[in-house]
Amino acid sequence: MGKYNKTLVNEMSRWVEEHGLIEYGGALFKDFCKVFSIDNKTFYHWMDKPEFKEAITKAREVFKQKASHELSTSLFEVARGYSREETETEYIPNAKGEATIKKMKKKTVYYQPNVAAAIFLLTNIDPDHYQNKQRADVAIKKQEDDKPLTLEEVNKELERLRKFDVEDENKEETQGE
Repeated sequence: MGKYNKTLVNEMSRWVEEHGLIEYGGALFKDFCKVFSIDNKTFYHWMDKPEFKEAITKAREVFKQKASHELSTSLFEVARGYSREETETEYIPNAKGEATIKKMKKKTVYYQPNVAAAIFLLTNIDPDHYQNKQRADVAIKKQEDDKPLTLEEVNKELERLRKFDVEDENKEETQGE
């Protein structure tokens, strides 16, 4: 199957879209080569062909986007909490020694919301409103003509900046009450 043609390129592209390649947590490169009966030298030689390189690159991106979407959906579900139906089955051996079902019980299990997952999602989805750190934007006044600051000016600037620290401490104390 190792002869280069457009049909093979399409098959390889579909395979990579479904299974990925190792860099995105997908299938191993050696598995890919085994499925298509090629060696790694052939693959890298074909990667020099623009059509092949573009097809594989697009397929990797499709796999990456699908994986990202599935993981985001799963993480969102874990953050919110979810219910799942589970089946418990008890088996006993019959006269022939084969397992037969003795009892089957279905139940709905509720998984509590995961706070760590919620924090992770919020800090990444909406970082302007949800941050693990508070950020203080402070600008230091610049002298005209790039003249160095005098000792008196440095002390005034330090005093001005210390006011921000005091304000932050006061905010933390009032929030803790």
